[in-house]
Amino acid sequence: MNIKEKISTAKERIKELEVLISAWEETLPKKEFGEKNDVITPTTNGISDVLLSGTLGDYYMSEKREY
Repeated sequence: MNIKEKISTAKERIKELEVLISAWEETLPKKEFGEKNDVITPTTNGISDVLLSGTLGDYYMSEKREY
């Protein structure tokens, strides 16, 4: 099998896999627009830990804030 045949076979297999993935995705429950996909975001005092790890964390951890 030469390289062109291998590439052709791979392209055919990719098309087959795309059809299978598409069929599988149709079986998944539909989510409403904006609905999260079962992602749990770790938080500290209601603020995302990702945001706290950056500049926002410096602001919220300072003692100078007014409430």
